[in-house]
Amino acid sequence: MKFHLRVYGNFHYMDEDEAYNSGQFETYAEALIQAKVIVDRFLDEQWKKGITPVELDLAYTSFGEDPVIVPNEPGEGESFSAWKYASSRVEEVCKMREGSNY
Repeated sequence: MKFHLRVYGNFHYMDEDEAYNSGQFETYAEALIQAKVIVDRFLDEQWKKGITPVELDLAYTSFGEDPVIVPNEPGEGESFSAWKYASSRVEEVCKMREGSNY
């Protein structure tokens, strides 16, 4: 396996006692898919009627899970920021779930 996914909680950021492993992957692309699933699941679960994209993003950065893609060999793969990914998704999640424009 070339990559593994380490998941930290934003509420306990970088606390190894609160982190867990979420699989090993042959490719960066496979690890990236799983990392995005973790973030998207949180956003979907935290959405509620009337929440704004800013509020949803704040909920993620305060309490969401922060997956980190770790290569087995240094320098392999790209850099993935779960925070940036979540920020890029909150508006779309709110639009899809609320049915309105932000």
